[in-house]
Amino acid sequence: MLEGDESPDALGAVDDTISTFQLEGRPVRGRIVRFGAVSDAILGAHAYPESVARLVGEAALIAALVGDSLKFDGKLIIQASGPSAHGRQVEGEGAVGFVVADFVPGEGVRAYAKYDADRVKMLETVEGGPVGADRLLGGGNFAMTIDPGPGMERYQGVTEVTGSSLAESAEHYFTQSEQVPSRLKLAVGRQVVDGGRQIWRAGGALIQRIAGDDMRGQTDADFDHARALFDTLGDDELIDPSLTSGRVLFRLFHEEGVRVEDVRAVQRRCACRQERLAELLSRFPSDDRNHMAREDGTVAMTCEYCNREWTFSAEEIDQAGKAND
Repeated sequence: MLEGDESPDALGAVDDTISTFQLEGRPVRGRIVRFGAVSDAILGAHAYPESVARLVGEAALIAALVGDSLKFDGKLIIQASGPSAHGRQVEGEGAVGFVVADFVPGEGVRAYAKYDADRVKMLETVEGGPVGADRLLGGGNFAMTIDPGPGMERYQGVTEVTGSSLAESAEHYFTQSEQVPSRLKLAVGRQVVDGGRQIWRAGGALIQRIAGDDMRGQTDADFDHARALFDTLGDDELIDPSLTSGRVLFRLFHEEGVRVEDVRAVQRRCACRQERLAELLSRFPSDDRNHMAREDGTVAMTCEYCNREWTFSAEEIDQAGKAND
């Protein structure tokens, strides 16, 4: 329990953690996540325009907040696709083809976006600053996919992109597809550190109503009350490096009582591995590999998530293929 502003903070870790909490005496549960090194690694790997970086950060936050609830060895995939991905075009919009993030419990989160730099720049110039999801993905779709693992069927829910933040699309998804009233807050920004260097930070929080039953009765009024308190949460509180998750929860719900149930570390994950990529290249026909090869005969691959370039010789690719025969 968080009982007082001067008491030990149950969520003393500031960055790269996610925690589950429950409001005492009210049918409301939630999660809160704070990213420091994780968001900087995801967003710093690419020279994203400001608007795109915020969009990618939001996708990563949603993936962690929702994916952390998975109780099996699978992953949650968040994807928002712009109109160009559906064969349509919206004048002045759809500057982002898609943004995708996935979360694997116990392993971490990753995210990236495919975008048209000129179209993003045009939108930001017209608006005089960063633009939101509704402009970047205008006319597009938002999807959550649960992948239980090999040999098992995926489950996917899709809704339209709504609002300037992906938080609004996620809330709409929960109401439409899961019938779970939810409220979501996301924040992505930069912090200036020693030497003037800027690093990315991100934070998010989610509350959901627990369905009523014979014991609880109707729970709408309780959730409306919790939502009113939750809506006072500011972006600065979610990404302030000096403010822990525990202090955020205390500020919001100290009069209600908030119980922290679990705290887990989150890291940036990436599935690119030298052996795996070499084996993948070995599956290509020799003509395709020759076409991909540089003048010195090596083949290079760049991971879309971490932006790391891998270089392989023809011998390494052949050996990887033989090892998997």
